[in-house]
Amino acid sequence: MKINTFTKNHQWTWAAIGSILMFIAVSLISGKLSYSNFAANFTIASYLTICALGQMIVMTTGRGAFDLSIPNMITLSAFLTMGLTNGDDRNFFPVLLLVIAVGAFVGFINSLLVIRMRITSLIATLAVGYILSTATSIYNRTFNSLKVSDIMNTLTRTKIVGIPIVSYIVLLIVIGIAFMFRSITFGRALQALGQNKRAAQLAGIKVNLVETLAYVISAVLAALCGFFLSGSVGGAFLGMGDNYLLDTVGCVVIGGTLASGGRAVPLGTLFGALFLCFVVTAMQVANFSIGVQNIIKGVIIIFVLVLSANRGQSD
Repeated sequence: MKINTFTKNHQWTWAAIGSILMFIAVSLISGKLSYSNFAANFTIASYLTICALGQMIVMTTGRGAFDLSIPNMITLSAFLTMGLTNGDDRNFFPVLLLVIAVGAFVGFINSLLVIRMRITSLIATLAVGYILSTATSIYNRTFNSLKVSDIMNTLTRTKIVGIPIVSYIVLLIVIGIAFMFRSITFGRALQALGQNKRAAQLAGIKVNLVETLAYVISAVLAALCGFFLSGSVGGAFLGMGDNYLLDTVGCVVIGGTLASGGRAVPLGTLFGALFLCFVVTAMQVANFSIGVQNIIKGVIIIFVLVLSANRGQSD
């Protein structure tokens, strides 16, 4: 009974347990238990976590909301970062601000389509994603910079206890968003909106503003993911963010956030991302083909979505 009560109050525990079990599985398959293996997967998971937190915030607004423009926002942001920074430290912070501004604008457009024009979020954000993809393709024709600034190198490649600085930045973001949902009016309003929009309106919550900010934050976090990811891989390429589409949804629901909205678990999203990374690593060590890997990931995500739907009904 105590265990059930604890896990109900701390929805992230199952994702954490799953991550530990998958780490053990990877160690058994590879034949060695090493901290470096954990650090490598945690680093990869940190990039997924950045944009997944944005997906989580949009999903929390309820009514089946998703942000499908995230992968294209990541790719465009990576191209802008590499092309405009051009390896010069003096450009680092201006480009960072520009990337954040572009993300905020894209998020605002998403919210405008969903809230004002009443287009389903899946269709609206997918359409915006196509526009971003086209813009990236046009920019790619003149793109020729693969220089990474020293500041970016420091953030993405300098390691503390085997983990790059950017991963610690992600941890701070997770803590900040968890604090937002627990102690800040906006976070509580987000969950109230997801639970019952009409009741939230009657309670005096400015639901349109809250929903707008949700899409803006999601796009900004996706832009930040592309910003740092470009430094990590040392470049930008078309389709760079494609793998982050379903993975963001997967790690969010694995982490305990309700797909139907109304409950967000930021720490669970981090553990969900770590779990998915260990799953992929295990399949790679076992020499599974890319096709088989995608099938298994898809089955896991569908299974967890079904569980999440059932949890939402029981709650």
